[in-house]
Amino acid sequence: MPDRSCSKLLHALLPLLAAAGCDGCPSSRPYTPYTLGSAAPSGAPPPLSGVVPGAATAGPEADAGAPDAAAPRFAVVPSVPAPEGGKQWPLEGGPVAAAPTGRTFETGLLLDVDGDGARDLVAWARSPDGLRGELLLAPAARPQALRTLAALPGDLDAQGCTPRVGLSQIGPSALAFDFAPQCGGAHRGAAGTGPTRWIAVIRLPGPAAGAGAPPELALELRLRAPPAEEALSASLEVADRDADGRDDLIVSVGLSGALRPFPAPAGAASEIRAPLVFLDRPAGLSRDAAQPGEALRALAASLLRDARGKSTAPAVAASAQRLRRFHAALCADAERGAGATAGRDAARAGEALVWTGAGPVRCGEPGLAAAIDHAEAVAASTRGAPLAAIAALDRGGAEARTKEDGKLLAKLAPPATAAAVYRTAAAPQPTRTGAFGPLAFEASGALLVRTAQGVVRVDSATSTESATDIPPWPAAVHAGPAELVAVERRCDAPTLLALFRSSPDAVGEMEVPLPLLRGQGPRARPGAAAPERCAGTERLPFVPLAASERGFDIALGAALISIDLRAAAPASSALSFPLTTPAPQGAARSPDGATLAIPAAGGLLVATAGGAARLWTGGDLAQATACAPANGGARVACVAGAAAVIFEAK
Repeated sequence: MPDRSCSKLLHALLPLLAAAGCDGCPSSRPYTPYTLGSAAPSGAPPPLSGVVPGAATAGPEADAGAPDAAAPRFAVVPSVPAPEGGKQWPLEGGPVAAAPTGRTFETGLLLDVDGDGARDLVAWARSPDGLRGELLLAPAARPQALRTLAALPGDLDAQGCTPRVGLSQIGPSALAFDFAPQCGGAHRGAAGTGPTRWIAVIRLPGPAAGAGAPPELALELRLRAPPAEEALSASLEVADRDADGRDDLIVSVGLSGALRPFPAPAGAASEIRAPLVFLDRPAGLSRDAAQPGEALRALAASLLRDARGKSTAPAVAASAQRLRRFHAALCADAERGAGATAGRDAARAGEALVWTGAGPVRCGEPGLAAAIDHAEAVAASTRGAPLAAIAALDRGGAEARTKEDGKLLAKLAPPATAAAVYRTAAAPQPTRTGAFGPLAFEASGALLVRTAQGVVRVDSATSTESATDIPPWPAAVHAGPAELVAVERRCDAPTLLALFRSSPDAVGEMEVPLPLLRGQGPRARPGAAAPERCAGTERLPFVPLAASERGFDIALGAALISIDLRAAAPASSALSFPLTTPAPQGAARSPDGATLAIPAAGGLLVATAGGAARLWTGGDLAQATACAPANGGARVACVAGAAAVIFEAK
């Protein structure tokens, strides 16, 4: 079924893209956009898109009397293949342009570049392997005086790939050259590790520049390869956006597909787009700071509208993740805490896949992530999923929450003050984060404490501690022969990863992508802000909830996730509350499995199926770990120091 929420979300962007194509002023001149989504084979023109989304159909309010209402669009002029052999290119009137030593012409355009009335040659001259080359100008008057308009950057890694190129005139004063390495699966890895597409926009001199004025490189774009499940596209269009008589450049960037394990969108929701706008100034192209921020804000606002509707709210979570991913792919400052990025080699800044000659794109939308989180929380609340709503509100930490977020959180999980009612003499056996804890309630309300010597029972009525012959439950989280080892945030992976061993004697660890993007999930140090730049690998705290032959159920903050190991390729998905799996001893669940006690939102979130969730704070809870609730959630036991402490909430 089509994703109605994302479809509406995309519709919200259409007027913005239409504005990018035509500013509505009589002097504006829209031209057919040049699409770079899928390069055609060498020597053939890339595919062309006839209209900018949203600009194709004029509504009933369009001004039919505007002077340019029926103005013809510029017909994109594709290049032609070089003459056989590619060593020489005859020009009109007899002159011949010769390719430089070690190069052959591959494709080119004949047009009057310098205003002298004769058609000059602009051609791509490549090395024998096609992985190096230059875009050259051969003036008709002096074809031997070759001039380099743009050279393929030496740091583009396309080894083992087949280069495909396209060259077209996209407007009266603009050419676009597209170098797109076509690579097999061995060259496609995590975001940004595959080949990079390079696009050069050449600005032709206008009449005011005078005869003989040379063309110039106006803009470079780099589109770094996303993971194989995604596709990144761009279309170029020239239009006088600001009515100053000069043709500006609009680059509409699109991302389609979906990272594993997110479901792939269908139909109109298959691609999400936003424009980058470059205004033509006497000194060169200058990026309009309003975009893509305006488009991204419009998409987030559309999410919030859908979040409030009963019929549209269920689709918002998937649409929100797609918008987060698009934001991260387009903007170097998308991740919370992202610091300034300087220079071409800075960073793999965030997960940004789009770079200009000046470096990665900075969108300047620090509140966008919080707006997306809020929309997702509202949608979860609308559909009656309080834990999912709390998980969304908690992603940015308390410092990112607005007053409205705080009110929603207090409604979903009213605060409760916890007080310690008993501290055990028995010392719980120490366990690592992510293991089954040493505490478990029985259905009677008695607490079991796993110690180094055995299991001790704490009577619920008298608080008497006594040794038992109950076998200690294991700390390791096993699903059959597989063991869950860790959850990681890595710089080279766009999603969080769960690591597990397939058997006790397995060499190495296997990984499963989780349905949380890299910037989501708790920090390794709870309460710590996101670092300014990604640094290696970070192991995250998680809480095991269940383990069986099927796989694992875990909590990352308030986000509940199921990891299914039954298929040949293990998969993960978001988990709904209440859980249907049995509750093992040591899990953060009550004996009947209906109550959870998990650290989230700056406290201990205690939620019971059919009842209200509450956020416990106070007492020793700030330092407590490995918590387990009793049936009904009236009591929670946690490890605090060298003892187990039983808490009740007021």
